[in-house]
Amino acid sequence: MSIVLFKPAKLVKIMIMIILLCSAASFLLEAATIKFKVVAANPSQVKRQRVPIQVYLPEEVKPTDIIDLGGLNLEFDAEKSLYYVYNENIFLEPKEIRTFEVEINDIWLIPEGDIATLDTKVKYLLKAFEASEYEDQMKTIAEQFDLLSAEISKTQNDDGMSRSQHIGIFRTNSRALDSLKEKILEMERILQRQQGPLTPDMLAKTKFKTDAPTKTATWIAIFIIIFFLGLISVIVFFTWYRQGKATEKILAEAKKDAFVDFGEDKDKKKKE
Repeated sequence: MSIVLFKPAKLVKIMIMIILLCSAASFLLEAATIKFKVVAANPSQVKRQRVPIQVYLPEEVKPTDIIDLGGLNLEFDAEKSLYYVYNENIFLEPKEIRTFEVEINDIWLIPEGDIATLDTKVKYLLKAFEASEYEDQMKTIAEQFDLLSAEISKTQNDDGMSRSQHIGIFRTNSRALDSLKEKILEMERILQRQQGPLTPDMLAKTKFKTDAPTKTATWIAIFIIIFFLGLISVIVFFTWYRQGKATEKILAEAKKDAFVDFGEDKDKKKKE
């Protein structure tokens, strides 16, 4: 077993790289979650008392998004269609303040894959509508998409924003993106209507075009079909013939056995 020795300078570089990687991983884990602080306070200066907590979570939150309830309970309000955290049995000393942290996955992010998919569609439609009456309309949509995608990339990755601002910007961007998706979908419908049903010329260009079979090939196909039908008929006939012979043999043996038994019974009666 060999031992690898590093020079001090190289060892320091390796240690720095490890620290940087650990810091980056820690940052990514931290950025992937959001912590909601729930504060309970006892306003009394002399009396220990119960301070119930009930705080509603943002409308996008589902139970699977919650990482840690921080000692609170989760319930669903059917009337408001919202989840909330609560604890009715919190007792605080006079003037005591207690903070609970509810950790939730950061679901207020628009996936980069969605943006990339729309970008591909927009580029395809731009090319499809070149030199058509819808070219300007498609260019306007493409410009709106470019501006929105840049805004989404800038704002949703801004660490300087508060939790409320982060969620608010996500909702604003989502509404704008949904509106743009509708416009893109409408352009796809227009393109589909323009292309119309397949024509003979379009079929002639497709790789699925096939030539009509020749007379020789047709007759060969007919003879092959007739041959297989004849073969199947012969197989069926011989199968039926063998089953008939087997049945005839079984009946003959049964008849013979019946007469033998009858003769034996008759002899016994004569002896008696």
